[in-house]
Amino acid sequence: MARHPDGQRSEVGRLYLYLGGGHQPLTRPPQTLTGTHPYGRFAAAIASLGDLDKDGYGDVAVGAPLGGDGGSGQVFIFRGQSEGLMAVPTQRLDSPFPGPAAFGFALRGATDLDGNGYPDLLVGAYGADTVAVYWGQPVVVARTQLSVPDGLNPEVLECVLPDSDTPVSW
Repeated sequence: MARHPDGQRSEVGRLYLYLGGGHQPLTRPPQTLTGTHPYGRFAAAIASLGDLDKDGYGDVAVGAPLGGDGGSGQVFIFRGQSEGLMAVPTQRLDSPFPGPAAFGFALRGATDLDGNGYPDLLVGAYGADTVAVYWGQPVVVARTQLSVPDGLNPEVLECVLPDSDTPVSW
């Protein structure tokens, strides 16, 4: 429940994340993420997505089945990091269905349905009797190449080190 400046309360939803570690699990206070849409039911459904961005930390989908415009539902994607989850979602999925669809009522992630190496997300919409599939895929692919000559001749000093004017071989 969130208290508004006028004293009224509204249900927004809250996720509590307890991080375990070592031989004393759950010793730190929980991280909290709070919804912003009144009566949106943020965190009514939560799903691990695996490591979407391949940074070594698990990412999470959080449903707010009555959030968004018209209460049709939303799903928020939070990236993992060493301290837990980022405080702000990196992506928001709005309901693709008309009316009060309860998009985000059920979530399932961390499974690579199409075999491309990235986990996919299934989002249930109770009011639409439908499941939406979001395919995980790379956003940016970088390739580098380094070419080195077969040998260096230490006698030929044709390059100069920046900021030192020292000639070196190349």
